[in-house]
Amino acid sequence: MLKTCSDITLLLGLAVLGALPANAQSLTGNVGSANISAGESGVEFRTGFSDNGEAGARIQYEHAFSDSYKLRVIGSFSQPDSADWDFTGLTFENWFQWAEEADDASGFNGGIRVAYTFTNGGDPDEAQIRFTLTDKFADRWEWRANLIGEVETGDGSEGGVNLESRVQLTRALDIAALNSSDWRFGAELFSEFGNSRDIPGLERQAHQIGPVLKIAWDNGVYLQSAARFGLTDGSDDSMFKLFVGREF
Repeated sequence: MLKTCSDITLLLGLAVLGALPANAQSLTGNVGSANISAGESGVEFRTGFSDNGEAGARIQYEHAFSDSYKLRVIGSFSQPDSADWDFTGLTFENWFQWAEEADDASGFNGGIRVAYTFTNGGDPDEAQIRFTLTDKFADRWEWRANLIGEVETGDGSEGGVNLESRVQLTRALDIAALNSSDWRFGAELFSEFGNSRDIPGLERQAHQIGPVLKIAWDNGVYLQSAARFGLTDGSDDSMFKLFVGREF
């Protein structure tokens, strides 16, 4: 259990050292894992809110066809500053795992995701590639890192590659509450560097950091909540997100 402020400080400090600078403006984004288990499926609902009145949501379904390939289908929605909710796009995300952590926690999980979003409303479609690394260490700790490149496609598309990264560090807690003994707490850092054709200075980039809490139950239900706070002028001041899902 995190018994002192020093434990929390360590989590935040290591996250900053491991990721600066690292995706910030995504209201429903996660620091994804690379792990795939054949036959597993899952459904998930995500929502997020920023201090400037914007809200986002997504609904997704995924299924692992083998130990090295999984398909996720995502429907995304947005609500700009108290306006009506709009459907923003349909994404097909292909997961591939190329490295697997051993049972004794040696090695790491490594993967790559290739996604394409059919955007609603006349905006350009988007294609994305993401490299994912995850590793459990020192019994209770886990780190995750994602490197992301995204391009627009079709009419009106912008040239160049939008570059992002995300990192998360969590620790298992000695907690048994709400019928769950699987609790993790930590910190995550999201960064958006900008377009490769014209990378802005650090203060105009979007960098956010904040705490994250994860809870899982024996029936496959899980919950994740997080808050992030802006580190640079180019990021939102604050945001909050909540994910609820079930694996089966």
